[in-house]
Amino acid sequence: MAITPRMADVLLRERNLHNRKMVPLARARHTKAMQAKRFVTTGDTLKFGHHPDYAWALIIDGQHRLAAIVDSGQSFVMGVAVGIDFDAQQYTDTGRARKVHETLALRGESNATKLETIARWVHRLQEEKTVRKHGGGRDSLSGYELTDFIDANPMLRDCVTVSRSAYRKFKGAVGLPTLGCVWWHIARADPSYPALADEYFVRITDGTGLAATDPVYLLRERIHGMAAQKAPARPSPHQQFCLIVAVFNAWLEGRSMSRLPTFTIDSPLTPVSGKAAIART
Repeated sequence: MAITPRMADVLLRERNLHNRKMVPLARARHTKAMQAKRFVTTGDTLKFGHHPDYAWALIIDGQHRLAAIVDSGQSFVMGVAVGIDFDAQQYTDTGRARKVHETLALRGESNATKLETIARWVHRLQEEKTVRKHGGGRDSLSGYELTDFIDANPMLRDCVTVSRSAYRKFKGAVGLPTLGCVWWHIARADPSYPALADEYFVRITDGTGLAATDPVYLLRERIHGMAAQKAPARPSPHQQFCLIVAVFNAWLEGRSMSRLPTFTIDSPLTPVSGKAAIART
């Protein structure tokens, strides 16, 4: 059945009298998908049932889809089920939603969980200029937007591979998403920089033949110190990111350091240097 914005508006006003509170994020995501022509009809129906306190059937399931039809101003074809036992409402949408990494795994992606995590962090790095864990439901990136982002940035798969290796060698002292953001930030600075990012990660995880004033040596000492700390005592992911990029810049430019720079949780992102003073093969 084709549901028009006007029909959806009437149903919401007259038939949505006994339902859970509308979730603004879910409504906004459906609306965005409809406007982008990415809303997919999965077979879920609009469900109506008779409540004992009302003389007409009320909406049991589908209020967010109807609200999105109103907000988007577009009509959509959906199945409609009537005569549902109203007690069924308490069991509706109580299952676990499909996670993006499960969709990625079905597509044949390896390391799907880590790919989803790093892609979300990298997207926030680009959009918000910060390195942080998202706020749960406040993360506005929908599933299809995240898969589109991954498809548009295939280098994210290399990012996962390199950061996984470094994470294991650092014994978790620096988070996997933080390392992924560092590699991505460096690799995206210039077409020749993915190879430099790879080389830098080898240096910071290997550590052989380093002088005491080598910035990579100082960084490794700092990371080993963090490994001995409990997680709450460690610098934030944003601070760690800024520091590791700053050390990359010093390493790239051939500068020594007597001590590492400090960063706060509000420090601007450290830009990647374009001054490569060290000749490499």
